[in-house]
Amino acid sequence: MMVKKVKCAGIRHNSAKVSKSQVEEITAWLEEHGIRTIVLEHTTNELPDEMDFLIVMGGDGTLIGGARTAAKMRIPIIGIDFGGLGFLSEIKFRDCKMALNSILKGDYQIEERTMLRGEIRDCDGNDIGGLCTAVNDIVVTKKSSRMLRLMVYVNNEYYNEILGDGIIVSSATGSTAYSLSAGGPIVSPTLDIILISPICPHTLFSRSLVTNGADEILIELPPEREDLIMTVDGQEEYALAPECRVVIRRFAHSVRYIRIRPSHFFETVREKFHLR
Repeated sequence: MMVKKVKCAGIRHNSAKVSKSQVEEITAWLEEHGIRTIVLEHTTNELPDEMDFLIVMGGDGTLIGGARTAAKMRIPIIGIDFGGLGFLSEIKFRDCKMALNSILKGDYQIEERTMLRGEIRDCDGNDIGGLCTAVNDIVVTKKSSRMLRLMVYVNNEYYNEILGDGIIVSSATGSTAYSLSAGGPIVSPTLDIILISPICPHTLFSRSLVTNGADEILIELPPEREDLIMTVDGQEEYALAPECRVVIRRFAHSVRYIRIRPSHFFETVREKFHLR
């Protein structure tokens, strides 16, 4: 809960899904209520220090990109859904003024969710770039059809060699994204865990592994492969050199979602996946 009076809000929107008039409508409403409003580019990576909360207008992908930026500055975020699945955004455009009014009155909750931090190291353990943060997942995969062998360690303890198309390391929030498509479990999003899911595993035993959120995951790449990449939330891509390592752990900051009403995750799962 914000204790200080809201003075400044940001709007980050996906112009392919959100019209200029819709952005202007929200901006005008906020300014009528005495809130200075800053409209940001969709690709903005920095937010003004004085911003009290961020409004993201678009689909889940737009919200994820905004969340990565806002989390670094501990700025709460609320999504207005213009997408298809709308798994993360709880507010529709028709209800957004009512939701914003609740925020201005302090009638809301903050839901914190664990994020991931990834880095690329050489075989001697030296950082060689690729530092990233993820809301959903960090994926190590390949560009060719050849089977991939990856060695996985948890807290420097050898776990298993994964044979297949790659590995998805996801947060609890990301359990309903790519990890789910790869056969991983659905995890309550407020849990502090790290989920490791093989992509198209070649062996029967290769199943998802759930570890503690405080654990460090190390993925060791084979020496002969030059076609490997690391992707972050499906939005950022990094080339991986042979024999390097990808190290993934909990990010120091969490995503702070503004919730106008109590979160009902399993009701959302049932609705979005048309369960009976």
